[in-house]
Amino acid sequence: MLTGRKRKLLFWSFFILAPILFPVITFFALAHYSAYHNPMPQDFRQSIYKDTERKPLAQPITLKIVTYNIQDTWVVGRYRPERMYALSQKLAELDPDIVGFQESFIKKDRDILIKELTSKSRLKYYQYYLSGLLGSGKFTMSAFPIRENFFYRYKVTGDWYRFWEGDWWAGKGSGLARIEIPGVGFLDFYNTHLQAGYGNPRYRAVKEAQAKELADFINTSCWTEFPVILVGDLNTRRGEDAHDSLVVIANLVRIMNIDTSIDHIYARKSPYYQFEVLETIELQEGISATGKPIRLSDHNGYMTTVKITPIGN
Repeated sequence: MLTGRKRKLLFWSFFILAPILFPVITFFALAHYSAYHNPMPQDFRQSIYKDTERKPLAQPITLKIVTYNIQDTWVVGRYRPERMYALSQKLAELDPDIVGFQESFIKKDRDILIKELTSKSRLKYYQYYLSGLLGSGKFTMSAFPIRENFFYRYKVTGDWYRFWEGDWWAGKGSGLARIEIPGVGFLDFYNTHLQAGYGNPRYRAVKEAQAKELADFINTSCWTEFPVILVGDLNTRRGEDAHDSLVVIANLVRIMNIDTSIDHIYARKSPYYQFEVLETIELQEGISATGKPIRLSDHNGYMTTVKITPIGN
């Protein structure tokens, strides 16, 4: 039996250690949750169309495709609601067909985009890709119905204990939206965000591994009869190993006619299609509710207009 002295010692030990143990236990519990929280469909082999005959597009189509890292984050993302309203107005004016957002983490800000764009543009369909503790940040909107979604979470990642970086906690990966263009056919749209560098040389190998994972995911999940589009913040530039290996392994062709840094738009080369880039524009500023110019993000966004022509037409 515990003596009175031992009970007091136990009590005060718990009293002293609890403020230390509680945050430590909470941190590890959240890490465990983040590591295993993958609610999105992952097995693309279970597509609802797996037994359906797949045919290439019936006719040429011209699409406006946007990629944008919108820095909708809790700490460094400043003036978030103002930027979301301005971004919605900008996109409504540009009238894109499909948009891939990265770092769209905060639901109430995402709701602004949904409310504004579904009511003021053709972007009526959308999907947010949940992953990890924070959510992947990948958010896709489309003027055409999104018929099914899959998400691939990268196996090689940054360090889990570097919580201030956020990459591991976001469960980074690639979302696949299978989009039906009425009267024309289907399109596979991939939206991704690779590991950031943070000045850490070790993360170069992480990005290279994620680029290979992404290439493998595209190659095994895409339906080659359909056009395949990839957008995202790749955190790597042309000429770097991660970028160039992705392009080679996934058999990609760039569909932008201006130079960019780490944000890219690609199509997968296909024996069924020719891709002609008609225009690419850079998105930087919008107009706030007060009528003043506002920087939309710490990244530039890009919209490319591409004509996809079935070979033989």
